[in-house]
Amino acid sequence: MTGRLTPAISDGDILPADAAFMARTDLTQTRLLGYTPLNIDAVTTHLMGLLGRRPAVRHVSGATDEILGLLEAAGLEIVEDVRRYETATEAESHADALIAEGFRLFSPYPLPHGRYPDSAQLVPPALWARLNSKERLGDLVDAAYLPQRELVALDEARTRFFATPVWMKAAGEQATGWGYAVRHCPDAASFDLALSEMSAFCASNKVIVEEDVPVAASWCASIIVQADRTLYAGSAEQIFSSPGCQSGSMIDPARPLPDPDLVIAIGEAARKRGFLGFAGLDIGQTPDGRSAVFDPNFRVNASTSQALLHPAASARAGLPVSLSLNLMTTLSMAEIARRLREPIDDLWFVPTRLMDAARLSAADGHSVITGFVLAHSRDEAFAAKAQIAAMLDVV
Repeated sequence: MTGRLTPAISDGDILPADAAFMARTDLTQTRLLGYTPLNIDAVTTHLMGLLGRRPAVRHVSGATDEILGLLEAAGLEIVEDVRRYETATEAESHADALIAEGFRLFSPYPLPHGRYPDSAQLVPPALWARLNSKERLGDLVDAAYLPQRELVALDEARTRFFATPVWMKAAGEQATGWGYAVRHCPDAASFDLALSEMSAFCASNKVIVEEDVPVAASWCASIIVQADRTLYAGSAEQIFSSPGCQSGSMIDPARPLPDPDLVIAIGEAARKRGFLGFAGLDIGQTPDGRSAVFDPNFRVNASTSQALLHPAASARAGLPVSLSLNLMTTLSMAEIARRLREPIDDLWFVPTRLMDAARLSAADGHSVITGFVLAHSRDEAFAAKAQIAAMLDVV
């Protein structure tokens, strides 16, 4: 077994003692994320090894003894109270039991509407919606750090001239993420297409039209908002395959977030409104050194585990750079575990969550491997990621 990976912020400081992880929601709440039935259960596998002894409701496909054993072999300390489920009914029964035991539920995205009392949730749904609304970002962030942006009715946007390039984002308070309800509009034709697609979403009769700020780099900056303070939890540079389409997260000490105090200030603004828990802010740096805040993410983010585990994993391996990966393979979980043991034991790969397709029909025979590789440099990190993909027969 490799050495233990101690998170950058201890489990005792991450969340209140009465917090329980219950992430299974429904496709109505997640329709502006492009969620599929697979995602509804996959989201329950986040935060492995970061919750201490708190309860966590997890789909069995991500919490088998085999999977937990492999994660522990990689150095994650999983001592949580795992409540496994296979069906939505079982997940909700676990949630009801936790509430009866005095726990408050927390989740990356809103739980089914009206299913659980607001008082039984760590973050009340109305507060969650306000804080994560892109159109209300100015409530939390000083205008000096915001791109020029305008809230426009769809009908008005069709008749007005906007100098491109711009970004178009869904307005309203419905959960968004993954860039699913965001469009880059480099020209008039793409602007018109984005309007049509936003109209099809039917989430709001308004959109945000935002300045296309040139950035040298952008990060998801992680924070932990406690009852009396906000802690900075590290940042991961966002890697894009095309504008607005993120393909991974890189942590490179040579390219740190330039202004962590800005992120803490935003967290403090949310704390004063009653927020508790994990959050991340999408922040870019312009070529002239100005910080620009693009999106609020008052929830667990894709890079949360990487940010919290990177310092320990990097020190353990003597490798300063990490790069996330999220792969799918038709290999059996037993074969996946066998093939991954060498890079795990050699300390350059850290799995953070796994899902066994044999235990989840929605996976359609494709098991999921999420984690991060470590390397001496950025180029070596991309090569290491490709090596893991090849090892798992990912085409």
